[in-house]
Amino acid sequence: MNRLILRNCTFLLLLMACAAHAVPASTIEGTVLDPSGKPVPGARISLLRSLTVVEERQANSEGSYKFEDLQEGQYQIAANARGLACPAMEVDVRKDIVQQQDLKLALSAIESQVVVSASLGGALAPQIGSSVSLVSKQDIDDRSAQSALEVIRGVPGIEVSQAGRRGGVTGVYIRGGESKYNAIMIDGIQLNDFGGSFDMASLPADGIERVEITRGPQSALYGSNAVTGVINMVSRRSQGRPVFTALAEGGSYATRRFATGGSGLTKGFSWSYNLSRLDSDGVVENDQYRNQSAIVGLGYSQSRRQLSFQFFGNANDAGAPGPYGSDPAGTFQGIDTESRGKQNLFGYQVGYTEQISRRVRQVTTFNLTTNDYNYHQQYWGDYNSENLRGIANTRTEIAISNQDTLAAGFEYNREQIKNSYITDGSYTPFLLPRTSLAYFVENRWSPSNRLYLIAGIRLDHIRTHSMPSDGWTRPEMPESSVVKANPRISVAYLVHDGDSDGVFGGTRIHGSFGTGIRPPNGFELAFTDNPHLEPEKSISYDAGFEQRLFATRAVVDFTYFFNRFDDQIATVGGSDLSTYQSDNLKNSRAQGLEISFRVNPVQSLELAGQYSFVDSSVLALDGSTSAGWPYEVGQPLVRRPRHSGSYSITYRYKRLTLNTNAYIRGITLDGEPANGYPFYNNKGYTRADAGLSYRLPKGVEIYGRLNNFLNQKYEEVLGYPALRLNFMAGMRFTFPAE
Repeated sequence: MNRLILRNCTFLLLLMACAAHAVPASTIEGTVLDPSGKPVPGARISLLRSLTVVEERQANSEGSYKFEDLQEGQYQIAANARGLACPAMEVDVRKDIVQQQDLKLALSAIESQVVVSASLGGALAPQIGSSVSLVSKQDIDDRSAQSALEVIRGVPGIEVSQAGRRGGVTGVYIRGGESKYNAIMIDGIQLNDFGGSFDMASLPADGIERVEITRGPQSALYGSNAVTGVINMVSRRSQGRPVFTALAEGGSYATRRFATGGSGLTKGFSWSYNLSRLDSDGVVENDQYRNQSAIVGLGYSQSRRQLSFQFFGNANDAGAPGPYGSDPAGTFQGIDTESRGKQNLFGYQVGYTEQISRRVRQVTTFNLTTNDYNYHQQYWGDYNSENLRGIANTRTEIAISNQDTLAAGFEYNREQIKNSYITDGSYTPFLLPRTSLAYFVENRWSPSNRLYLIAGIRLDHIRTHSMPSDGWTRPEMPESSVVKANPRISVAYLVHDGDSDGVFGGTRIHGSFGTGIRPPNGFELAFTDNPHLEPEKSISYDAGFEQRLFATRAVVDFTYFFNRFDDQIATVGGSDLSTYQSDNLKNSRAQGLEISFRVNPVQSLELAGQYSFVDSSVLALDGSTSAGWPYEVGQPLVRRPRHSGSYSITYRYKRLTLNTNAYIRGITLDGEPANGYPFYNNKGYTRADAGLSYRLPKGVEIYGRLNNFLNQKYEEVLGYPALRLNFMAGMRFTFPAE
C-alpha cells in the first residue's frame, strides 16, 4: 500500500510539472463587512459551482478575501462569521476579469457553512436535507477544549460515554446506535479499526478548524461503519499570509498542555501544521496520561489542478486503574496499579483534483491509516493489536447544469487486523484481511432556489479472507463474500424563503432516508464456528422542520428519527469460549426527537441549546420470542439515555469573552463494571462548565476555565468516576497579531 501511494504521488507530480500552460483565468475579490459596514477579520467565505464546493477562504485582518485562477461561468458565494451570515448569492465570472464583490453580513443564527462529509464534493449546510451539526474553531476555543469528545458532547442525538478520567475508553452513540456504528474521520481520513470500533479519547481539539457531525446512515457515501452517522474533524487550513499560534496552559491534577501551529498560502502553495502535547497525573494511582499529536497539511493549486497532502499522527500512553467508583455487585479488588495502554495512530492522505473541462472534474484520493495498541495487563500479560486501512477512491463530477451535478466513482478498501487473541492452532497471531470494492453514484439537483435534492447509492462487494482453525472451537473458515447496495436520499425545501423583520421568517423542511452496513469485527469472526456471519444492517429515516425567527436572529429545529437495526451479531450457546457461537439473530430499534435552538439577539451574545429524546429497545431474536441472554425484549439499549440536553451561552464585550455550557443526562442502563452483567441503572447528572478569556494587545490572550463547577459526583460509565471540580488556565499567542 505504501508503494502504491508513493507511485501515484510521483505520477501526479510529474503530471503537474509537464502540464500545458494554464488557460486564462479570472479573480473574485472583495471585503466582508458587518451590519455597520466595518470589515470582519476571520470571516469564512465559500465558493461553489453547480452546488459543489470549489474553494474556501478566510478573510484577512482587513476583512479582505480573494479567489484566483477561476474559470468563467456562474458561481455561488457565501460568507459566515460568529453570529453573522450572508446567504449564498450568484456571481457571474467573466474571462480575464478581476471582479469586485463585497459581502455584507447580517445578524444570523443560521450556519451558512460548507459541510464536506454529508455529500460528495461538499455542500452548504442549509442546502443539505440530512441532520448536520457544526462545531466551529471559536466554539472549541470558547470551551478551552482539550479533546474532540468535549465539543461533541451536547450535540443533538449524541451520547458520549467516557470511562472516567482523561484517556479513559470513550464510546460515542448516535441516535441509539452502537458505538461501532460511526465513521470517524479527520480531513476525510477514516480512522475506524477493523469492524468499526474506535476509541474517541485520543483525538485532540488542537489544530481542528471545525467538527462536522452528520446524523443518519451514510453508507451510501462511505460504505462500512457509517451506520448511524459520521464525525469528521476538519483541520486548520492555509488561508493567506503566514500566521503562527501557540498555547500553554496548566491546572488541576498537574495537567499541562502545550501547542503550536501555523499556516500560509503563497503563489498557489499552501501549508499548515499543528503540534500539541497534553499530560496529566490523574486522580488515583496509575492514572497518568500523555497525549501527543501532529497535523500537517500541504497543497499546491495551479489553474485547473490541485495537489494535496494531509498527515495526522497521535501517540498516547494511559494508565488503567480500572473501576473504583460504584460497585453494585461487590466485585472490586482495589486499584489496578500495573495495567497501562499505549496507542500509535497515523493517517496519511494524498489527493489530486483535475478540472478536465468546464463541466467535468476528476477527484482522486489515497488514504492510509495505521492504529496500533499495546496493553500491559496486570493478570493476563501483554496484549497487542495492529490495524491497517488503505483506501483508493476516484470520482468524476459532472456539472450537468448550474443546478444539477452528477458524481460517480469507484473505491478500493482494504482493512486488516493482527491481534494477540486472534490465533491459529499453535496460538500464533495471524493477519486477518478484508477487501471491499465499491461503485457509487450521487446526484445533486436544485430545480429552484428553494428545493435541494440529494440521491445516491453505493454497491459494496465485501470479501473476507480465509482463516485457519484455532485447533479447538473454530474450524478452518473459507473465504466469504457479500454484496450489498446502500441507497440514500435527502431533501431540503424552503417553504418560505423570505426573512422579514417580523417574528416568523423562513421555514425549511428537511428529511432523509438511507440504509447502513457494518461487517463483523475480528473477535466476532475469530471466536465462532459460524462461517456465514453477515454484516449488520440498518434502515433509517428522519424528518423535521427548521423555523427562522426575528429576521434569522433565532432558529429552532424539530427533528424526528427512526432507526431499525437488523442482523446484529448475537452470541448463542453456552457462556464459555468452548461453546461460543455467533449468528445474525439480534435486532433492536431506536426512535426519538431532537429539538435544538440558537439565538443571536445581538452580535455580542449567543445562546444555544438542545433536548434529545431517545426511545431505544431490544427486540426479539429472529425466530424467537426472547431477546437471548442476557437481554430482555423491550429493555433499553445500554448507555443510551432516554432524556438528555445541553445549553451554551457566550457573551463578548470588546476584548472580554464569557462562556458557560452544560450537559444534562438522564438515567441510563449499564452493565456491572467488572463483568458487564447484570445490568444496573446509572443515575443521571448535570455537568456544568464556565470560563472567560481576555485579549491583550499584540496577539496575546489569557483564559481560565472551571470544569464541573457544581462539583457533581457522577459516572458516564458505571464504576468509573468522572472528574470532580477542576480548573485550567493558560495563554494563547498569535503572530502577527490581528
